[in-house]
Amino acid sequence: MSAGFRLYRVQGQSMAPALLQGDYVLVRAFRNPARRPPRRGDIIAFAMTEGSGLKRVVGLPGERLVFTEGMLLVDGDRLLEPYLGGLPSYLGLESREFALASGEFFVMGDNRTHSTDSRHFGPVRCSQIEGAVACRLWRPLRRGRNVP
Repeated sequence: MSAGFRLYRVQGQSMAPALLQGDYVLVRAFRNPARRPPRRGDIIAFAMTEGSGLKRVVGLPGERLVFTEGMLLVDGDRLLEPYLGGLPSYLGLESREFALASGEFFVMGDNRTHSTDSRHFGPVRCSQIEGAVACRLWRPLRRGRNVP
């Protein structure tokens, strides 16, 4: 890692259309995630036992998330997710609920049908977070800071 940045190559389609297989992104390291934690909507890089992941933060410490009837509710309010491009927030047939403890973040891929995320492996702890996506570097036609 140089000057607090790290290069990641996107693997899979879980973050499509924001990030596509083969895109390269620059991740800005959090020097102290507990002092400046990620915000809802940030795409973060985090360490897992199988390697690392890139997903979007949808739930913050202390919140209660409920998935029901195609919607994601955070503390009882529907979460608007413009980056989904009109796709439903939740595609399951049954309602699910998660309560986040202090220092826990709920992350999901934008391409919900093709994402292994907190619905499967649970919340991401603050200590696992490496940083947030600052910009996309590669593919030339997709390069820039305006990663949704």
